[in-house]
Amino acid sequence: MKRFDEHSLTVGISRVENVFFMKIKIKGTLTHEDYKMMVPLLRDSVHSVKQAKIKVLIDATEFDGWETKAIWDDFKFGMEFRDLFTKIAFIGNKSWEKYGVKIGNWFMGGELKYFISASEAYDWINQDEDIANTPVEKDLTSRKKSIKDELESLFKSNLRITDFNVPEADDQDASEILISILEEKLAEIKDDVSKGKYKDY
Repeated sequence: MKRFDEHSLTVGISRVENVFFMKIKIKGTLTHEDYKMMVPLLRDSVHSVKQAKIKVLIDATEFDGWETKAIWDDFKFGMEFRDLFTKIAFIGNKSWEKYGVKIGNWFMGGELKYFISASEAYDWINQDEDIANTPVEKDLTSRKKSIKDELESLFKSNLRITDFNVPEADDQDASEILISILEEKLAEIKDDVSKGKYKDY
């Protein structure tokens, strides 16, 4: 008995001022016909809007991949709208999807991020963001949270060292002194940057 694979593509587009929200639900294998429907829909939506920005949420939890012709369609789709995409949240559940998102991020104008949790994807895509225009901005923006976490970890570890070294240390006093030390060093780094010290680092 022949097996019939269920396939569907649902696309919804809404707009607030110049920001478009596009939700895509994929079931089964994406086809060339899917792109023939989806691309004109998005193109017509953003055509007359100045400085249009697009946020996309892709539910790929039932996604099986692309048919051969649709792989090329996907690349063209990304290239046509790459400068309009500000955020793409990809919800998946397969390891190859995670690697695909990582590779795709190199080619996108905005930020492309992989999620397992739909609620986390929704939270992230609804946050306001600074749009990264250059590869350097894109890289550092994507690592912004981890950079801040590292700095906080440095602060906390030094506070713990003070607690160990100084019995009954005043943590408020120690915190303020640590902040001044960090600010002093940051001022030195800023001065070095303005002098071009890290230009060819």
